Amino acid sequence: MSNLFQDQKTGKLVEFINKHDKEYAMVRDAGGNIAYVCLDSLVPYDKDKGRLTKVASPQIQPEPEEELPVPVVPIEDTRLNLNMAPAEQIAKRLPGVGYATAKRIVELRMSLSGERFNNLKQLENIPRVNWDQLIEEDLIFIS
Repeated sequence: MSNLFQDQKTGKLVEFINKHDKEYAMVRDAGGNIAYVCLDSLVPYDKDKGRLTKVASPQIQPEPEEELPVPVVPIEDTRLNLNMAPAEQIAKRLPGVGYATAKRIVELRMSLSGERFNNLKQLENIPRVNWDQLIEEDLIFIS
C-alpha cells in the first residue's frame, strides 16, 4: 500500500505518516511540512496512475501500550515531616512526645536558619525523646 495521498481540499500530494484520533491523519507535504488533515479528505494517489478512487482510510497497527513503571519511592509517605508539621500533629503522631515537647520542636525549627531542620541530628537538642527509636521505626523525616 502506498503512503502517497492527495488532499481533496488543497490538491496537495501528501505522505501519510500516522493516524491521529479517529478522524485525523498526520501527513507531510512536499516541502517537509507536517500537518493534520481530516481522513475523509485524503484520496489515494499513485505517481504513475494519478488520483485513485476513494478507499477506506489508511490503517496502522496501534503500538502496544507501555506498562506503568513500578514506583521506587512510595507515593504515599505516612511518615511525619518535621519541617512541616505543627505541634499538635507532632504530639498526636509521635509516641512518647507530648504537646509541650512538640512545641519545643517547633520552636527549635523556627529558630534555625531558614526555619527548618537540615538534618536529623539537630533534633538531639530536644531532651526526653528517644530520637533513635523514632528514626529506626521510620516515623519521621525532614525535607
